[in-house]
Amino acid sequence: MSSYYDDNFGWYNIEDEDDVSFYHQMQTESVLKICNGCGRKVKLRRQYGYCNSCANAIEMGMDVG
Repeated sequence: MSSYYDDNFGWYNIEDEDDVSFYHQMQTESVLKICNGCGRKVKLRRQYGYCNSCANAIEMGMDVG
């Protein structure tokens, strides 16, 4: 099993080759952006505004940004 990190979804623990393809597809579709929450430069899909860490914090009710 291999681990991969993606700013869109966080950590992947990948065992299946299809999942590796999905990870690479997400990386290809992502662009460098400034996260609306933490202000870090991250690689996100065009329609996303928050990195995975900030999105998780928002879902837990924390004030981000």
